[in-house]
Amino acid sequence: MLAGDVHLFQKKEEPMSTDADFFLALGPGKFGFDSGFVNDDGTPVFESGVHGLGSKAGVQAQAGAAEGPRNNNVFSGGAGVWGTSRDSPGAAGTSVNNIGVYGQTEQLGAVPNLVAGVFGTGNFRPGVVGSSSQDIGVQGASFLTTGVRGTSFRGPGVQGQATVGSGVIGTSNALMGVYGFSAGNGGVVGQSGNPNSFGGFFFGNVHITGTLTADGGKAAVVPFPDGSKRVLYSMESPELWFEDFGTAKLKNGRAVVKLDANFASVIKRGYLVFLTPEGDCRGLSVRRKRAANFEVRELAGGKSSVAFSYRIVGRRKDIRRQARFAKVNTHLSLPAAATRPPRKGAPTAAALRAFVAGLEKKAGERRPKGARKGRRLRA
Repeated sequence: MLAGDVHLFQKKEEPMSTDADFFLALGPGKFGFDSGFVNDDGTPVFESGVHGLGSKAGVQAQAGAAEGPRNNNVFSGGAGVWGTSRDSPGAAGTSVNNIGVYGQTEQLGAVPNLVAGVFGTGNFRPGVVGSSSQDIGVQGASFLTTGVRGTSFRGPGVQGQATVGSGVIGTSNALMGVYGFSAGNGGVVGQSGNPNSFGGFFFGNVHITGTLTADGGKAAVVPFPDGSKRVLYSMESPELWFEDFGTAKLKNGRAVVKLDANFASVIKRGYLVFLTPEGDCRGLSVRRKRAANFEVRELAGGKSSVAFSYRIVGRRKDIRRQARFAKVNTHLSLPAAATRPPRKGAPTAAALRAFVAGLEKKAGERRPKGARKGRRLRA
C-alpha cells in the first residue's frame, strides 16, 4: 500500500486498486462492502472475507442510526473487531457446527474443539467477564440442560462474590436450584467468616443419603413458653440404636407386651428392655423376648397388678456392619480464607491435553444428533 493514496468513496462501477491505504465502498445495494466471491464449486475464493490491520481497531463497523455509540469505553480503541450499534447488537456471531463468537486474551496454544455460542479463554486472566451496575452480571438459560456450567483445571469451576447480597443464587422450577458434585473432594462447601453466623442455612427439610457427621453436638432448636428458642442436644452412642417407650400393667403378676410392628421390623433380635414399676411390688423381670412381644413377671412369685413403664432399644437392622468408636477423617481441602491463591504457572502440555480432552468429550455428548463435528481452531 502507498501512504497517502486513499480512496474515500469508491463507486461501484470503478475497479478497486491494490495500492490504496483503505477503501470505503458506498452503493445502493444491501451491503456496503461484499467480498463473497466464490469458485465454480461454491467454495470461497478468499481465506479471509475481510482482513484488517490497524493501530486502534482491525475492523470497525457500525449498524443502525449514525448517532450510535462511539468511543464510550476503554476497550473500543484497541479492539481486534469493533462493532457498534444503537438499537441492535454491536457484534453478533453465529455458527452451525463451531463457536459463534470466540474471544481470547494472552498467548494460547490449540483452542479446544468445542461448539459454543460464545467462547472465551485466557491463561491467567478471565476468559469471560460479565458485570452490571444494576442487574445480573452474567446470566445463562437453557430449555433442556444446564443454564450455566463452569469447569476448571485447578481453580473453582464457578465463583461468585458480592459485597451486599448473595454471592451465588440458583433457582429452579422443577429440579435442583444448586447442585454440586466432586469426584475427590466436597461436592458443596459453605463457610462463613462470622463466628455468630452459619456455614450453611436451609429453609425447609434437609435429606442426607449418607452419614451425618458433626464435630460439635447435634441439637434441636425448641420454642419455649417465654417466646425464646433454646437448644436441646441429642443423646450420643457408640452404636446405632432405635428405641421405643410404652406402659403396661401386670395381671396376677404377669403381662405380655406386644412390640409395635413397625418398630419390630427395623431392629435386630436381641433387643434390650428396661422396666420401671409405677407402684409397690416385689420387683419386675423380663422372662421371654420374642420377635413380636416380651413377657414381664413380678419377682418372688408376686401376684400384684401394678402398672409399669418400659423402654426398648434395638440395633438397626439396615446397618449390617458398624464398628464401635469408628475412626473418621474429616479433613477437607479448603480454599484459603479471605486471600487470593497464588498465581500458578501454566499447566504442562500433557495436563492441558487431558483437560481439553475432557471438555471435548462433554461437548460431543451434548452435540445435537446429526450435527457435524466442529473444526479445530488455533489461536
